[in-house]
Amino acid sequence: MAHWFHRNPLKASKTQSFDALKLIAKSIPASKLCGELRVTRAKVLQQLADARNTGELIEKSVNDYLSLLQGLCEDVVGPSNSNETQVPKSDEGKLRKVEVFKWTNTICGSQATALPDAYYEMISMLTELALWHTKRASYLASNENLGEDDAKEVFNHLRTAAGIFVQAKNLSESKLGTGLVEKHGDTDARVLDAYHLQSLAEAQEVTVARAVELKHKPATITAVAVGTSELFQKADESLRSVDPGKAAKWRKYLQIKKNIYLAYAHSFKGEALLGEDKCGEAIKSLQEAEKCYTMAGLLCKEYASAKGAGTSARPGDHQFFIRLGPIVKKRLEKATHENGFIYHQKVPTETPELETTAVGIASPIEFSMPSISPRWKAEIFKAFDAGKSKPQMSGKDEEKLDPVKEVADPNNKGDKRETGCIIS
Repeated sequence: MAHWFHRNPLKASKTQSFDALKLIAKSIPASKLCGELRVTRAKVLQQLADARNTGELIEKSVNDYLSLLQGLCEDVVGPSNSNETQVPKSDEGKLRKVEVFKWTNTICGSQATALPDAYYEMISMLTELALWHTKRASYLASNENLGEDDAKEVFNHLRTAAGIFVQAKNLSESKLGTGLVEKHGDTDARVLDAYHLQSLAEAQEVTVARAVELKHKPATITAVAVGTSELFQKADESLRSVDPGKAAKWRKYLQIKKNIYLAYAHSFKGEALLGEDKCGEAIKSLQEAEKCYTMAGLLCKEYASAKGAGTSARPGDHQFFIRLGPIVKKRLEKATHENGFIYHQKVPTETPELETTAVGIASPIEFSMPSISPRWKAEIFKAFDAGKSKPQMSGKDEEKLDPVKEVADPNNKGDKRETGCIIS
């Protein structure tokens, strides 16, 4: 497929045995619940490392684990003999800070951040889930025989990812606060904002490509391309104050895409103006498109050598980038030729204003947390003696974790259409 996506690595996590929790379990059912947490967590992390898994499979496994994890986040109350699922009482649960969870951060290398907080685990797992959705979208998009249904799935995976990133940010701000948030880490609001906005922008790429393939009006394509460019720009701005040594490569990607879609917008604006016999203005728009494309080319070279985590690629050699250049050049040559022979219009100094629209702009799919597991009965919860748990240290951990062994995407092979997009 012609689209190229920058992907940061998944978060790595230390194996969680839930031994600290098991030490304070005073009944066999309580001890068994510790085992369920361990097994369910390990299963989720294994499945999230493979973008070939289906969304339905991932959703079930993640919900199973999160519903169990909620019993650590919040106290459980209810009649001890009830067969009904119990309900959480507060977010200051007695088991919340028993277990220490260790995770790496996607742009911070292999050093782990350790926090004795079940909400840290929940936020980290949500972030891992959202990252999987982006990688699933990339995996599907790399299929050279991508059909309309597959394109819709790509679109929905990216919108789903955006919604989960929003949920992770909200939880991070409300439950962890600023004191325990790792600077530049995956609980940092700036990083989560960038992920959220990038996911929406990439969903918009599907919309733009679809509009081009179906030959919608140039004004419509221009407006959607402008919205896409603005989302990439906002994502880049979210990372402006993040350590360049960690985010430089990621930011270059966002800047490339911003300029690519500005080039699309000005190119289709020029086509529309030429159709209205406004040849001088068309030339100015197409000159601006050429300027944006040239800037994207420079950024492609910078991306290839930039520092930071993420995809190793040469976007300047990718069909997504290569195919736009001839389109812009051909349209500019046509407008210049017709102006010299027919219109003889003056090329304005100001670039014609681009259309904007709220219609068709992608929005996040809201993520709903699963309800607490029915395994959490009041009598089981009471069987944990939190008073015997030992205080734990938090913050950066000396331990370095091996990266997640992710299943690689197949090679992109491109397509012969004008846009290079094969989503329709």
